[in-house]
Formats: sequence, C-alpha cells, structure tokens
Amino acid sequence: MAMLESGARLRTELQRDLTVKELLGEGGQGEVYLADYDGAPAALKWYKKDSLKNPDAFRENLRRNVMRGAPSKEFLWPLDLTGWENGSFGYVMDLRPEGYYDITDFTLCHVRFPSYKTVIDACLSIVSAFRILHNGGYSYQDINDGNFFINPRNGKVLIGDNDNVAPDKTETGIVGKPRYMAPEIVLRKNMPDSLSDRFSMSVILYMLFCLNHPLEGRRYLVPALTPALEEKLYGSEALFMMDPDNPANAPHPVAHANSVKVWNCLPDYMRKIFLDAFSQKALEKPSARPSEAAWLNALTRFRSDIAPCPCGNEIFTRDGRPCDCEKCGRPAQIPFRLRLAQYAIPAVRGSRVYRCQLGICDAKDALDPVAMVVAKESGALGIRNKSDRRWDAVTTRGGARKVAPGETIPLKDGIRFEAWGETIEILSN
Repeated sequence: MAMLESGARLRTELQRDLTVKELLGEGGQGEVYLADYDGAPAALKWYKKDSLKNPDAFRENLRRNVMRGAPSKEFLWPLDLTGWENGSFGYVMDLRPEGYYDITDFTLCHVRFPSYKTVIDACLSIVSAFRILHNGGYSYQDINDGNFFINPRNGKVLIGDNDNVAPDKTETGIVGKPRYMAPEIVLRKNMPDSLSDRFSMSVILYMLFCLNHPLEGRRYLVPALTPALEEKLYGSEALFMMDPDNPANAPHPVAHANSVKVWNCLPDYMRKIFLDAFSQKALEKPSARPSEAAWLNALTRFRSDIAPCPCGNEIFTRDGRPCDCEKCGRPAQIPFRLRLAQYAIPAVRGSRVYRCQLGICDAKDALDPVAMVVAKESGALGIRNKSDRRWDAVTTRGGARKVAPGETIPLKDGIRFEAWGETIEILSN
C-alpha cells in the first residue's frame, strides 16, 4: 500500500503547493510519486519511516542542497522539500524526460548507442558533472548504475538520486550499492568521499564502453556469490579483469566477449587510464586514482581521434593520420590534421578542439568547443572559431592576422593559430 494517497496536498519549504497524483515506483529508501508542483508536473520522493539513520541531519543536508542549487545541468537536483508529515518527509525533483534509459538497458543491449562518439559524449558528461561537484567540495557517495539516465541518440546524461550529496567527508549514513562501492568502503576502512566516487565513476565508464563490470571476470563465474566471496571480489582481493600482471580474474572469452572485443580496439591511452583506475595501487590507495581532469583529457582525445568512413564505420586514427577502415578496407580520407601541444587529431568535418585540450581551465568551461572543422559554402573544409575570443593566426606566407569569434579560416598546410596560449597548427597528411 502506498504511503501517500492520491490527491494528498502538502506545503513545501519554499511555500509552494504540492499535490500527489500517483505512485511511480518504490526503492529501499522510499517511494516516488508523480505530483503537481505549483501547477507543473514533478517527481516526489517520499522516505519510508526508519529508512534513514539520522533523519533530522539528512533532511537538513537536503534543505541546504535545495538552497544551493544544482552544480550543473546534468543533475536532477532537489528543487524543494516538504515538511514533516506522519513521521516522514520528501523532496521534489524534475521528472525524467522521455528518451532517457538506465545504464542496465545499455549493458543488457536493450538499447544501443549509434556510435562510439555518442558513448564518449555520455562519458564526458558524467565526468564533467562529477568534476564540478567535487571541485565544489561535495561528494555523491552512492554512484551506481541506477543513478544515470542517458539519451542514446545524443549522449546527454541526467543524474538522479542526489539526496545523498553532501560536503566531502560528511557521513550521511549511506555507504553505497554493492558492486559499485570502492574496496575501502566494502572493507569498512573508510566512509564514502570524492575519492571513492572516482572509483565508482570509473566502474560506470568501463561498463558504458565494455558492457561488463571491470572486477567481474572469471572469479565472478561461480554457482553462488556468498557474502564472503563478494567481499573478496569487490574488496580484499579486487582484481581488474584486464590486469596485465595477474590473469587470475581474466575475462572469459564467451561471458566477457564484449570486454575482450572493445578492449582490443581502444587506443593505448584509453587502456592506460583504465589500467591506472583499476591498478592494484589504485584499488588499495584511493589517492592514486585518475582525476576527473585526467579522464576528460583522455576522453576528449579519443573523441577527436575518431574519423568517419563512407561505409558508415568509425575509424580510430593515430596522431590524426590516415589509416584503413577495418570494415571495408578502404583508406580514410584525412587530408589534414591539427597539431596540438601533445598530439595531433584528424581535421575532418565535425572535429572539435575542446577548451580542456588547451591547458588548465575552469571545470565548467572544460567541454566548451574552441574550434570546429566545418564545410564552407564552396564545399571545402575550414576551421571555425567557436570561442568568444579572437585567435592570433599566422598565414602560410608568415603574415599575422586576427580570427574573430565565428569566423572560419581555410584548412591549409602551415597555417597556425594561438588560443589560450596554446598553438594549433594545420598540417597536411
């Protein structure tokens, strides 16, 4: 039986009217209802009595989060809070829009991304959102597969269940969901914080790419997982299935075929950051885990390295140079590449240079496109200034010129321009 009746009227912390419509779902902590919030549809999460360790402190943290507002647009943030009613309370949030799916829909292949670029876009959104959250001094504390809603068409992400977000190192009574908790949380050596968030986030990223859990290799394939075995698998004896130094938990060729196939296709730097995230050092020492900034650098480079083939396949280039398509065997048409400070990327239509690829930047600006390769009216490709700053450019003849925001310059060998103190050079292949 639902805890709230349809038609029940409540008054919120922000003095808004709230009317309960119907029950949408139920979880361990409480129930979620469709509600009318001051004339607009919204979701109401109502807590079960005795589901919270310290309900007064939990509610006060929620109240502060409501007043502070969402860290970024990806969070389905608490909008308002009800008063106490019959020994409990709830909070209001936006409804999940149509076209967004749980991560389990992707891992079970009920829903598929149309391209690797879309997978990367989803991963970039997740990493960027948690970077902004962590930089603000807060941790999520309960990252798991049920928190994320992803639009497979465009890779846009919404993050739900934000009622556990609290100042870093604050104990909320929530430790996380099995399979997604960091080893130090499983072993009860620590409480959730931003460093355990990094581990859980890395699990989600691996699952989006490889469709398997990174610690569930051969050791996971047993008749029954007892609590003692689970503590070893995710805690005391945690081992990355792709660990190059210890094959004890290696992937099974059939059960983990997705991981094997994708892993072999990933560029070296993507394999490296996953190895860094799930190395024995990172599993045992939380501070050794890759930062969100490191993830953004790897993911933006990966997205930039992908070029289209006329056959519809995506080609993973190296250093922006042409290579053959694995599907049709034809060479990719990449006449130019863009040389950045540390690597080059293919200059094909739609190629982007992100702000985070040009040195240190504010977390909220990291995924702003600075430059984009576009087709001009003549059909020739050019590179457009997508930023709000002028570029200092040098022509093929060595002359200096300014490139205004929105202006497009041709792709020609030897042209270079400076943005945010970093030089980008156009080179022919």
